[in-house]
Amino acid sequence: MTPKEQIEQELNLPGTENKGDRWSFTAVLPRSGFVHATHTDKRTREAAEIFVKKIKHRSNGVAPLFLSDAWVYSNPLFDTYSHYEPVPYSGRGRPCNPIRVVTEELKYAQVYKKRDSKGRIESIEARIIKGTEQEILDIIAATSRGATKINTSFVEGKNGTYRKDNARLTRKSACHSKKAIYHDSHIFFLTGVFNFCRENIGLREEISPNAGLFEQKYRKVSPAMKEGLTDKILTVNELLMQRLKKRLS
Repeated sequence: MTPKEQIEQELNLPGTENKGDRWSFTAVLPRSGFVHATHTDKRTREAAEIFVKKIKHRSNGVAPLFLSDAWVYSNPLFDTYSHYEPVPYSGRGRPCNPIRVVTEELKYAQVYKKRDSKGRIESIEARIIKGTEQEILDIIAATSRGATKINTSFVEGKNGTYRKDNARLTRKSACHSKKAIYHDSHIFFLTGVFNFCRENIGLREEISPNAGLFEQKYRKVSPAMKEGLTDKILTVNELLMQRLKKRLS
């Protein structure tokens, strides 16, 4: 059984309709905590394909290191970061169809969490789907802030912030979104606020080590500042009035 078939069997994908009417796909850059791409839709393979294409469109197109939970992103990733090469004709019979060649730069690993009947985590397993474990660990060490192992802590932390700051995501309450348009709009608005209007404490820069009381010791840095998209933390008004054209590498 291939890794993809094993994952599908364990997740029982035909029952994904139980995951809810709306799902938020989120891609976070570990080096800065910048929310690189979001997509809200039903939890389907088609929606995952749109999400992965957004990631590629908003970057320089180079295949990234992709870390996710144990859900089937394999096909969307391989379809997006691949090309087709012709098969040389052998001289007999019908010519073969072109074969798909996945970009060598693409590295992909999944974090599988096994839970008991009450939903409590029993074990956590990292599964290498594309590339080698050492290649992935080297990329994590070079691009992440202090991370040393395969994990999805950055995106899980951001998802927790979304739930904390967006009451529309709280089920069984009067605040829960009844229409998708309001749900999606709030997600996109909060994404801009997280990226441009809030300080990331882990990124702050020390500018005056000997600063006294009430003197500025650190320079506050937002994820967008770390990515070079702006030179200051924006106000919400400034965020809504700006148009950014630069793409992330």
